[in-house]
Amino acid sequence: MNPSPKNINEISADVILVYPRTGFDLGPTVMPPHSLLTIAAPLVKKGYKVKIIDQRLDPNWENALALFLGSKPICVGISAMTGTQIYFALLASGVVRKHTDGKVPVIWGGPHPSILPEQTLNNEMIDIICIGEGDITFLELVEAIGHKKQLSGIKGIAYKEGTSIIKTPERSLLDVETLLPVPWELIDVEQYIHRDFYLKTNYRTLDIGQTSRGCPFQCGFCCSAVLRERKWRAMSSGLALENIIGTVRRFKLDGIWIRDDEFYIDRERASEICRGMINAKLNVNFYTSGTRVDVFNGSKDEQISLLKRAGAHVLKFGAESGSNRVLKLMNKGICVEDTIKANFRAKKHGIIPAFALMAGFPTETMEEMNQTIELHFRLKKDNPDAKFESIAPFTTLPGTPLFDYALEYGLKPPQRLEEWIHWNFESYDVSGRKNPWLSKIQRKRLANISYMYLISNAVKNVIDVIENKPVKYALQMILNPITPYFSWRLKRKKYTFVPELILADFVKKYFFGKSRFVIK
Repeated sequence: MNPSPKNINEISADVILVYPRTGFDLGPTVMPPHSLLTIAAPLVKKGYKVKIIDQRLDPNWENALALFLGSKPICVGISAMTGTQIYFALLASGVVRKHTDGKVPVIWGGPHPSILPEQTLNNEMIDIICIGEGDITFLELVEAIGHKKQLSGIKGIAYKEGTSIIKTPERSLLDVETLLPVPWELIDVEQYIHRDFYLKTNYRTLDIGQTSRGCPFQCGFCCSAVLRERKWRAMSSGLALENIIGTVRRFKLDGIWIRDDEFYIDRERASEICRGMINAKLNVNFYTSGTRVDVFNGSKDEQISLLKRAGAHVLKFGAESGSNRVLKLMNKGICVEDTIKANFRAKKHGIIPAFALMAGFPTETMEEMNQTIELHFRLKKDNPDAKFESIAPFTTLPGTPLFDYALEYGLKPPQRLEEWIHWNFESYDVSGRKNPWLSKIQRKRLANISYMYLISNAVKNVIDVIENKPVKYALQMILNPITPYFSWRLKRKKYTFVPELILADFVKKYFFGKSRFVIK
């Protein structure tokens, strides 16, 4: 990713786009920066020269950014999610300021600035916010800045005008049928093709992006309702197939990740795509980001069989909790029994289910957290092939339905952009600021549960497919002996005092440096 230019054209850029580190950027966790690729596509079509810098892959990203800034670009766009990514986005913004004296506008987009545009703009390192879907908005911004036109006529932005912050009217959600093909030429795609921890037998797996956007459901922990208006918009099966088949053949893939929030919500559309993949003889395995257990359970056996024949290897399910009361609290719309049934159905059809779990909601008791642990072991017993990601500590994100509810239970959200850096799922919240409804003892127990579970499940899956052999062997030597030990302790609810996590924390800091934060 670090440029070694042979001529001036290689270091010139009209627009620079930066994807910041996320904090857990190792091997198969690094996917293409689709948030940048999607806003780059209209720019490329218009003839603009776009450069993408991915901090996760380029250790010399600062030098690369400085080099491209020398060509005096129109602007720099940076994507940011709540949490660790804000820290690295601010580092990139600082580099722009340092090398341009503020003459090149810094534009932020992504979930966090979209939900809190005014607060984000209060930071002196940021000039403009692109709110929501930026495909058209960002193009209009680039053209306006490049031709020194007023920004007030552009929908879906917020910007500074003197000491004031101006927020323009919202932009309507776009028609996904008009989405342009992914401009893969802007990145070194081979750096994102790898052996995935869900598709371990496939050595050329790539996250190919979305065939639909949004989700019609209203889970209390998810900000999709604000960002996507609870609307699910899908490409036609024909366009989706064109993108899937073209990408697989272009890069000679044997595995793909379809990152739709809800790929399987329209089962007939999903079936048409599957039939098309079979007819095209792609011979790939794939997995999807979102499949609801109730939707899956409502499928006919022949529909699930078709999924399997098309290459569906893993389906990711949001089980969330082992407590029906907590599931109702988060407005998930399912019950524990639905998850158990989906697990059996997946096993019957030879599809591997991957479950995500959460704990630490307002009013949730330790007994209910234990029910979530018990659900994990029940699912694993019923289906030994089942995969698990984490028991993530519930983190109240801005813009989510449960945000106001959390405020009633003492939540005091950050008032400055920089404070949101610590607002991630991994941090152990010593102060209780993120989850004041839990006692100090409960917070410590939840942190222990989360770390033990992460090491026992997700971390081991990642390590198995790391290509860097020295790193892989070092992590295996350290973690392999304690993985079954932590699993044994979790099953017996022995998580109150876990001194062994000191070693795990040391490993975390050694390999990931300052990308993990603890709120104090």
